[in-house]
Amino acid sequence: MRWRLIDGHPPGLLEYCRELHQYREVAYVLIRRDLIIRFRQTYFGLAWLLFKPLMLMAVMSFAFGFLAGFDSSHSTPYPLIIFCGVIPWYFFSNAVPDGMNSLLGHMHIIQKTYFPRAILPIAAVAVDAIEFIVAWLLFALGCLWFGYLPGWQIVCFPLFFLQLIVLCVVVGLLLSVINVRFRDIRNLVPFLLTIGFFVTPAGYTSMRIPNQWQLLYALNPLVGIIEGLRWSLLNGLDGFPLISVGFSIATTLAIGLIAMRQFLATDKDLVDLA
Repeated sequence: MRWRLIDGHPPGLLEYCRELHQYREVAYVLIRRDLIIRFRQTYFGLAWLLFKPLMLMAVMSFAFGFLAGFDSSHSTPYPLIIFCGVIPWYFFSNAVPDGMNSLLGHMHIIQKTYFPRAILPIAAVAVDAIEFIVAWLLFALGCLWFGYLPGWQIVCFPLFFLQLIVLCVVVGLLLSVINVRFRDIRNLVPFLLTIGFFVTPAGYTSMRIPNQWQLLYALNPLVGIIEGLRWSLLNGLDGFPLISVGFSIATTLAIGLIAMRQFLATDKDLVDLA
């Protein structure tokens, strides 16, 4: 039998990462369980992974493309532009609340046994990441439908893909700790996500933003990620978004550092705070 001494002192980052690796089987079990629960007793099953982003894309194409006329400014098929914005936004808007609620939702487990608590937000985001990966099949089908072939820029796609997952994980870690201390955050985050939809280039490109607002707009880390995904998948659409990508990486790193520091400092007190 292995014993673990919990002395109240927060572990170092490297020590905590090694511990996360040692308890990786816990994450696998949680991910498998959540996937089974999510699609259990559903008639269409995994088809919901494609249906929801597909309908969101159709509505946004109609609203921004047909009604607002945004599709006339690009030679690239507008539904593909929408796909590159809808899929990341759909993942982010689901992963952040799931990561935020993961600690409180598993408090009955936390109170009975020890494991690195960061596994819970990470596993919650990982479940949504699986849906995120499957949803990109829609983009592949769209490329076949329009006869569109991505260029060499596609080699950078995994980098922006990975950054988005990291962003969701660190935001989920940070909000999960705040949610344990201040339950009001559960009401605030959905409201902020609603506002965030309109200041994120999901249904339009950042070229629609006036030049004097570009720097302020780029503070949203999703701007650099979504525009980077479009650049990598749509043959360098609108050129490489250097400023927004730079701001996005810096913001992701800053949130990551704050999230890990707060999580390591709070991990030992989670049971008492609940």
